[in-house]
Amino acid sequence: MRILLYILVTFSLLQAESIHQLIGQSLKKHPSLTAIQHRLSAMDARIAGSRNWANPELALNINDIRFDDPSNRGLEPMQYQAINYKQRFPWFGKIDAKETFTRAQKDVIVDSYDIARVKLAEEIRTTAYTILEIKERIRIVGQYERLTKQNIALYDSYISTDSMSHSSSMSAELLLSRLHIRAERYKAVLKGQEAKLSYLVQRKHVSVSDVFRMNKPQSLGYYLSKLERNPAFRQTLSQSKVANANRDMKALEVNPDPFVQVGYFNRQEYEDYASVSVGFAMPIFGTEKLATEAARKDALAAKSASLDYRYALESEIRVNYAKMKEAYSIYNIIHNDSLPKLQHMFELNEASIESGEDLFTYTSLLEQKLDLDEERTVAKAAYLREKAKLKSLIGGI
Repeated sequence: MRILLYILVTFSLLQAESIHQLIGQSLKKHPSLTAIQHRLSAMDARIAGSRNWANPELALNINDIRFDDPSNRGLEPMQYQAINYKQRFPWFGKIDAKETFTRAQKDVIVDSYDIARVKLAEEIRTTAYTILEIKERIRIVGQYERLTKQNIALYDSYISTDSMSHSSSMSAELLLSRLHIRAERYKAVLKGQEAKLSYLVQRKHVSVSDVFRMNKPQSLGYYLSKLERNPAFRQTLSQSKVANANRDMKALEVNPDPFVQVGYFNRQEYEDYASVSVGFAMPIFGTEKLATEAARKDALAAKSASLDYRYALESEIRVNYAKMKEAYSIYNIIHNDSLPKLQHMFELNEASIESGEDLFTYTSLLEQKLDLDEERTVAKAAYLREKAKLKSLIGGI
């Protein structure tokens, strides 16, 4: 039996993967990223098409159809059949402006792809830390279940000799029931988080191999110095470039595109001839100037939005950093102060506990230690999740 258990544990450890590996696998095949890749591919086609001229117009014209003899096309010189070809020529700079505008639009989609990658990595990381937290809680509860069972057995031995009150034994029994309930709740939460991680990684069975531990946090200045790497902030800059490119494109629309129309006229009983027409639209109503002014204001709005997002991002980094430092401080207080003091109380009461004189106090201390162990685990998980959030805020994957 032990050999079988050892094989199963070894196999599960071999199947477990680090958070970094899980993120790498998900980034390769997650459908949400594939959808954006298709959009980027579509933008390449749009960029190629942005340099094309407007389609030419081809018209067939049959002039002067006589109702008394519609099939006869040689009655007079005005009867002709014509083919007309019309081509509009873009004004100087319009093609380049349109391509610049389309490329700027693609940059926005590239940024959205980076945003999705960073967000996916953050979700995998925070979900994995939550799974490690719940597993740690289950382990702690299991440890206290064993200690409580030993405590109950010790109570029972003293009750049989009338050395203890029955109420102390019942108190320990109630503690054990609460531990069972807590363990079942944690197991239910664990299943939900594992299902979420499976979706994020796009695999049915996922196991995390990372050790649930903390490292010393980076400084606030470290995160603030890298905020411009945030892909959402870069997207606001790209949107500003789109607005600027649109403004420049609209400004060129004030100059109308000239066109040339060439026609060939065929006459049945008379000589054929050709015609050439040259023209352009007359922007006399000021529509193009109004559109240019609107595009200019849109560009100013995009620039202000980008600046506002930068300030908001800096604020968000400071808020999340404060939460991370809070969790780090709480963990250190519990680990370095509260738990050692509680352990000292156990040592002070050890003699009376072993003699059965103060088992009720032991149960109370055990509950306090369980709460502190869980609070320490919560602080550790909160620290790691806030650290993951900060990592994503500076564009880290």
